[in-house]
Amino acid sequence: MDELEVQILQLVKQTCQHPRGSIERQKGLHKLFLLIQKTGKLLRGTGVPDAEEALQKTWLYFCCNLCEACTAKNPYNSEKGSVITWLNGYLKFRLEDHRRVGSNNRIHPIQDQNGEELDPVNLIPARSQAPPILQEIQEWLKQEGNNLRRIHIKDRPDINCLVLIERRLPPETPWEDLSQEFGKSIPTLSGFYQRQCFPRLLNFGNSQGYFDGEGYFHIES
Repeated sequence: MDELEVQILQLVKQTCQHPRGSIERQKGLHKLFLLIQKTGKLLRGTGVPDAEEALQKTWLYFCCNLCEACTAKNPYNSEKGSVITWLNGYLKFRLEDHRRVGSNNRIHPIQDQNGEELDPVNLIPARSQAPPILQEIQEWLKQEGNNLRRIHIKDRPDINCLVLIERRLPPETPWEDLSQEFGKSIPTLSGFYQRQCFPRLLNFGNSQGYFDGEGYFHIES
């Protein structure tokens, strides 16, 4: 483990000592974003459709499950590996999800250290109570609902940014299911989401300090 990863691990311990939702916790998460990006060790989604969305989901997973298990079965465990290894494991699932949507190829099972197959769906089970970050996003959706409804696919006001953002939040509805429901192709739905809806969600995340840092996740409106 290099010096930067040791620094990250120490910051994780400090951050998780603060209550969930506190300013101190948010500041710690923000510093961790910067340090993790600085390592340059996160997987790159070169050639993967909508790779930026996979990265956004990974950061959301990071915020929700670093200190407590909100959308996963278990929180991060430093005894099982570094934070970057933990994040890359989840990010790999998400990139393969998007690669499957883009190529219609089957995702090959991934095995854990014990040789058992891992199902990425199990990483984000439905919960009766949304974690704080999701609660903030849902509140934002309520406030911006009318504006987000106005942004829709041509001649299909029912396929709008409000609907798609809601349906793609954890536990997200697969693009295959949305395609069947709305009678539109996956590339059409995914492309519209990536161009019109996802940037607005990211900008909200930036305004709350969740996805800020070195411009890596910033998308101009």
